[in-house]
Amino acid sequence: MLIMTIRPRTAALLLVGLLALAACTPAAAVAPTPSPAPTATLPPSPTPFPVFAPGSRLAGVDVGGLTLDAAREQLAAQLTAPAPITLRAGDLRVSLDLATLGLTPSVDDLLAAAEPSLGSDQPVEVERSGDLDTDALRLQLDDLAEEVAVPAAIHVISETKTISRSFGYTPGMILNVDAALAAVTRQLAKEKLPTTITLDLTPDPTPPQVDTERLLAEVEALAEEWNGVIGFHLYDLATGAEVRFNDKTVFAGASTIKVAIMLNAYIHLKQFTEKQEFWLGEMIKYSDNISANHLLSAAAGGTGTEIAFTGAEQMSAMLADDLGLENLYLYIPYEAIDFIRQNNIKYKRGPKDPVGEPPYTETGATLRATPYSIAQVYKAIDACANGEGVLLEKFDLLTPERCQEMLDRLATNADKTRMVAGVPRGTRVEHKSGWIEDMQADAGIVRTPAGDYVLAVYVYKKLTGDAYMWPDEMMAPVVAAFSRLAYSAYNPILLDPDTLAPEE
Repeated sequence: MLIMTIRPRTAALLLVGLLALAACTPAAAVAPTPSPAPTATLPPSPTPFPVFAPGSRLAGVDVGGLTLDAAREQLAAQLTAPAPITLRAGDLRVSLDLATLGLTPSVDDLLAAAEPSLGSDQPVEVERSGDLDTDALRLQLDDLAEEVAVPAAIHVISETKTISRSFGYTPGMILNVDAALAAVTRQLAKEKLPTTITLDLTPDPTPPQVDTERLLAEVEALAEEWNGVIGFHLYDLATGAEVRFNDKTVFAGASTIKVAIMLNAYIHLKQFTEKQEFWLGEMIKYSDNISANHLLSAAAGGTGTEIAFTGAEQMSAMLADDLGLENLYLYIPYEAIDFIRQNNIKYKRGPKDPVGEPPYTETGATLRATPYSIAQVYKAIDACANGEGVLLEKFDLLTPERCQEMLDRLATNADKTRMVAGVPRGTRVEHKSGWIEDMQADAGIVRTPAGDYVLAVYVYKKLTGDAYMWPDEMMAPVVAAFSRLAYSAYNPILLDPDTLAPEE
């Protein structure tokens, strides 16, 4: 047997070679131990944002199906700049800018009110939350009312058979601002704002008043129809406006001056006896001349016709010196011609005719008046009754109460054929009328629904042929015609437009 002997070094080298060879030789594939196949999974879905249920509306804006943020964008787009609304009134169209009226609602407030309904299947509805600035809206409607107002039309009604002229009117059309404010407010409260709001014009319930120029023109036209002289003075007690036509022409004073006789009695007599009360009543109510003479005497501190001359001059001096009135005087008592002749009485006279301003009338020289001057007496008494004026300044015995008493006495005048005939029944007229052969007049204060005024109307017609006195049937209606004209200037008659003839 062959036995090989291997040395130790050789063995070591051999071992290294074997190890190197082993490293270079591929290892045999080892099948891995199979493991369970993994389960397939999707990534988790995000939680959906809640939306408003279909049909949800905030301030009229549809937000159904929108999230809170989407609804915010929708509201901001539609509510921050709302479209203007057209207001239509009559033939006018104007835009109503909602932004100026505080009507842009708060988006945050709308969403805060609606948010609890997010994700619900029930639709939510939140009304417009903006606060309407009604003052700003009223200002816009006031401007609109001024633009669309249609003024009333004044018409003159005349009668061809008699001297008659008065004012009538067809009403104007206005925008009732209170009613319009309520109507617009209702429309603006709706969910869906309208694009146009129509406002109706209504007839103006307030009758118009005729201005002084128009009244004067009709006074002049009416005077042209009279074959004689007309004197006319009107004074508005509220405004001081005047209408004057021949009001400085001098007329015979007749009994219109008895208002001054009454005033003179109040100035000089602290209180009245039973007889004096009776005389005042007879003089004012029935125009009694003898009662007027008694009061002239009483104011002068005596009795009888001779003292009445003193009283007449006393009263005339008061009118001229204290009140500054020209051509308003009575220098002899009534019906005193026979007394003068029998007793050879000397008495004061005014200048001979013609006096004053043209046109002229025949007046005599002892009893005269002008429409202007007699009107001033009524103005002074009315001012005194209201605690003002020259009468209270100059005369210690006069008080507002006593001046009102004079007005109350004048309201008892029984003459209904002159000034009173020109006004509606029941109208308070504080007046004193007068008449002689060729002249008739009435003067006083007329109290009307549309304003109070002092009016003095004098009508003169020269006597001709065998006439010794013009009848009441001729003269009194002329005074009434001017009274009617004045009254209708303040209170024109409502006319039916369908009955009016077409104007040229």
